[in-house]
Amino acid sequence: MKKYALLVLAFFLSVCSFAQKNSKASTNKKIEKTKPIPPKEEVVAPAFTKIKVIENYERVLEKGYKTEAMLQAVADYRFFAEDMVAAAKWYAQLFEFCPDELEAVYYYRYAESLKSIGQTEKAKEMMALFQIKKT
Repeated sequence: MKKYALLVLAFFLSVCSFAQKNSKASTNKKIEKTKPIPPKEEVVAPAFTKIKVIENYERVLEKGYKTEAMLQAVADYRFFAEDMVAAAKWYAQLFEFCPDELEAVYYYRYAESLKSIGQTEKAKEMMALFQIKKT
């Protein structure tokens, strides 16, 4: 009985090792037959697809069509781009358009832009209004 068990075990091990050798050989052949993949070309967007939204908003605002969202977008963009002269201009128009409905942060940004262009008295007024609005 032990002889048969050893014989079956030896047969099984030889079959398993033969199968592994075959599987490696077949995968190597598959790799050799495949062609290398060419590198992908970079996709370059045409120049006309780059839309400058803020500049378009500014042109529309200059023509007289105003919305609160457009004024906020343009003023915030100019504020964070550190163009304080333009930011103060657009915040002034925003406060003329809807002075009571604005959040406190707009008072602060308007005060900072005024202070940076030298209008300290108006900046102090806006900062006082900011203190009142934030509470």
